Amino acid sequence: MKRTTSICLILLVIMAAGCRTAQNKQAMAAITPNTTTFDPNQERLLVGGGTAISSPVVYVYKTKGDYRLLVPVGMNGARTHIIAYPDPSDLKLGEALRLPTQLAEGYLLDNKGIGPNVAFLSYTYEEYSNLETPPSMEELKAHLLDTDPLLEIHDCGRRADYADIVAELNERINNGLLSQGRRSLEVKE
Repeated sequence: MKRTTSICLILLVIMAAGCRTAQNKQAMAAITPNTTTFDPNQERLLVGGGTAISSPVVYVYKTKGDYRLLVPVGMNGARTHIIAYPDPSDLKLGEALRLPTQLAEGYLLDNKGIGPNVAFLSYTYEEYSNLETPPSMEELKAHLLDTDPLLEIHDCGRRADYADIVAELNERINNGLLSQGRRSLEVKE
């Protein structure tokens, strides 16, 4: 009987530990380090004081043509298939289009979520954001304008690391320090 009682008590303690309140979960998060890894093309996990905060990667880039107003999509590594594309609603923040920000020396700051395998469609942000649903894969393929548009792309850390992102990035560009960011990614020609 004692053994059965002990087993039941152990099971009860284990079950109670799994049923934490939101407040207890926050307290546990503060003392338990997180080790989750995010895709570097999307977001990174920040761990400070044990609490995890995700923050988008900051990509600064130059393109072979003027694609600033055109919709980016993600390609596979061989650049033969579209693997990621936005919903029309993803291209706006409130009423404003999420166009890239012009920086010094012709660089652009991504505000949408591009990565090293970006390609551009012939749709403008305005045209695409006015669609009710995303185009079919066949339509997306038919609108691919450039599947290898980058001259340079630089991973400059996390957005959360910047107080005034445009001013700080322009300072790095003007001082020749852009390639000394988190990592500069090679663009094959």
